[in-house]
Amino acid sequence: MHTAFPTRRHTLACIAAAAAALLAAATPATAQPEGRPVTLLVGFPPGGGVDIVARQLAEKLQRQTGRTFIVENKPGAGGNLAMETVARAPADGLTLLMGNLGMLSVNPALYPKLSVDPSRDLVPVSRLVVTPLVAIVPPGNGGRTVQDVLQQARKSDGFMFASGGNGNINHLAPQLFSMQAQVPMTHVPYKGSAAALTDLSAGRVHLMIDAGNVVQGFVKDGRARAVFTTGEKRSTGYDVPTAREAGFPDMVIYGWQGVLAPAGTPPAVVEKWSQEIGRALADPVLAAKLSEQGTEPNHLGPAAFKTFVEAERKRWTGVVKAANITLE
Repeated sequence: MHTAFPTRRHTLACIAAAAAALLAAATPATAQPEGRPVTLLVGFPPGGGVDIVARQLAEKLQRQTGRTFIVENKPGAGGNLAMETVARAPADGLTLLMGNLGMLSVNPALYPKLSVDPSRDLVPVSRLVVTPLVAIVPPGNGGRTVQDVLQQARKSDGFMFASGGNGNINHLAPQLFSMQAQVPMTHVPYKGSAAALTDLSAGRVHLMIDAGNVVQGFVKDGRARAVFTTGEKRSTGYDVPTAREAGFPDMVIYGWQGVLAPAGTPPAVVEKWSQEIGRALADPVLAAKLSEQGTEPNHLGPAAFKTFVEAERKRWTGVVKAANITLE
């Protein structure tokens, strides 16, 4: 009977295969696989503010890291569907969420049966941008200052502010303004900011507070008049005071966006993406693009972003409860 003995080449190949198997077994299951694409989920339709920032960031990160980035839109329930999808994804750093104020700090108060708790099921990676809001009025109503607006509201039983929908920041910000001024105002929700802006420019509603990049076109062409902004400092392009300057120190309000990962993602992976995002936002070209759109690059790392989100949640939960805001 003939017995086959392994050749030297075959022996070396077996040794190499065994070593590779041992190395694979020793690698943690949550380590980030190299070469596979990274998916960035957006909880809103294409073309909106969150989507635009997500695509610009993904494009920059792809060039910067050599990894493939895919932006996937999963709109629904105020961003909750995307949040749930990411919370249930493998914690390997390959599925990330583009979160914003509404999803992370308002929805937990608005949706009592929310299946995902952002503070438990997601881990903050980086804050990306902050966007000051702008209070606007119809061009023909004569109101040019905060006090003008409040005087009109006091004289009218039907003073109305518009928003792009219940629970949005453009609902909560004027609600907070009404509460702090102690002047009743009626909320008129629309299906999106575009419809609200159209009615405001026609004088059918009296006030709107929305992101600067949303109202910018209406103010520039005279279809609306800016009254104040909500940032800590005056916004470029709006020659009006801040709400703080106008006597409302607690009206410093920003819309904001950030990146999160599934809970359980290794801290080293979270930190890696945070550093890459910080590096991307520091690029003058990307920063200029974002600034032109009315947003301000404003990076926070994981720990600071987590603290920020929790403070925002406490603040807006208080407004939701005090104003008895519901989605019905």
